[in-house]
Amino acid sequence: MGNYFNELVDKAIEDLYYCYDNHRAKAAADALFLAAKEGDGDACYFLSRCFSGTCYSWEYHPFEENEAAAYAMLHQGITLGSAAAVLGALRMDMLTPELREIMPFDSVKEAWDVIHEKAEKGCMFCQYMIGNTYYFLDVIEIQDRKRSEFESEEAWNDWLRNQMEKSIPWFEKAFSGGMGLAGRNYRNYYGEGRGELIPPVYEKKIEVLRQGAELGYPDWMYAFAFELYYKQDKAGEALPWALRAAQAGHLFGWHIVGDIYWDGKVVERNLSYALECFEKTASYGNDPYACRQAGDMYFRGLGAVKDYARAVQYLEQKEEPYGDDMLGICYLLGYGCQQDTARGRILLERSGETKYKNYGLGMMYAQGLGVGEDIGRGVEYLKAAGDYEPAKEELKNYKKSLFGVWRRR
Repeated sequence: MGNYFNELVDKAIEDLYYCYDNHRAKAAADALFLAAKEGDGDACYFLSRCFSGTCYSWEYHPFEENEAAAYAMLHQGITLGSAAAVLGALRMDMLTPELREIMPFDSVKEAWDVIHEKAEKGCMFCQYMIGNTYYFLDVIEIQDRKRSEFESEEAWNDWLRNQMEKSIPWFEKAFSGGMGLAGRNYRNYYGEGRGELIPPVYEKKIEVLRQGAELGYPDWMYAFAFELYYKQDKAGEALPWALRAAQAGHLFGWHIVGDIYWDGKVVERNLSYALECFEKTASYGNDPYACRQAGDMYFRGLGAVKDYARAVQYLEQKEEPYGDDMLGICYLLGYGCQQDTARGRILLERSGETKYKNYGLGMMYAQGLGVGEDIGRGVEYLKAAGDYEPAKEELKNYKKSLFGVWRRR
C-alpha cells in the first residue's frame, strides 16, 4: 500500500483500517505492541487507537476499550516523536500542556506538515487524518488563526466554511481508495451539516452511502440498507445489501433481514426465519433492537413455541422502553424468571399503553401482587386489555355482587 511509515506500521495500518478482518487486526495489534516496546512512536499511536473504542475502528473490532491504556500509548507515542500521535491527541482533546511540552516539534503545525506530506503521497490513513483537521476545525489551532484577524463575523464564518469544505476531497480520496472508516465524517458532512455554516444535503448523503456499499464495505452496506428500508420504505432494494452486510460480518444486517421477513411485503412472510435472523445478531452482535424483537417473539410465541425464559433473556438486553410491558409481566408473575413483583410493577408502570401493560396491571391489582388488592381496579385494567386472551380468561374469575362490588367467583 506504500511506504509512508516503517514497513511494520504500514502493514498494521492496512490490516487495521483497510479491511474488515479481525484475525488480521489482532495480529497487527500484536506486532504494534512489540514495536512499541522497541520504541516505535507511530506503533504506539496506532496501538492507542485499538484501545479507544468502536468510533476509532469498526463495529465488530476485536479490541476492548481501555482509556488508560490508550492515553499511556498516546503519551509514549508523542514522547517518541510520532507526528500522528500529536494530531491524534489534538483530535481526541488529549493534547495536554504536559504533552505539548514533551513533543519534539516546535508546533502542532510542524506535526501536521509531516502527516500532510504523507497524505499527498497517497497514505489513506493520513488523508483521513488531514480531512479530520479540516472537518473538526483543528486547523484553527494548527494555523494559529483567530477571529480578531477577520474584519467581520461574516468573513470569519466564510473562512471556517472554506476550511470545512477542504475536508471533502481528503475524505473522498481515502474512502474511495479503500478506507471505509474515512466515510463516516464524509457522510456526516452531508447528512448532518456543520451547524449554521454547512447545511445538510440528503441526496449527497445517499450518494456516499451507495458509494460505500458498492465498494463492499460491510458497515456501509448495512448503513445503505438501513436507509433504504427504514427511511425510504424500499425493502426490495434493501434486502440484498442487508444480506451482503451480514454475511460480510456486520451482524446488524440480520435485523434488517429479520424485519423484512417479518413484514412479508417483498418476500413471503416467514416468522421462524425472521426470529433466526434476530437471534444471530442478538446473541453475537450486541444488537439491542434485535434483542427486543427476539424477546417479543418468544413472549408471544411467534416463529417458535412460547418461551418466557428466552423472552426475559433477550428483553433484558434491549435499550428501548418498548417491551417493558412484556418484561414486566414476566417479573410480576414469575414467568421464565424469579418472581419480583416490585420490578414487575416498575416496568409495567413506565411502559407505553398496550394490552400487555393493562393485563399486567390488572393481574397486579386483582391478585394483590406487590400492592394492596383492589379487584375492581384490576378488573378495569383487564377489560382495557381488550381481546388479549389471558386477560379474557382472567376476567372469568370475577363477578359483581348485588351491590356492584367486584369479587372472586
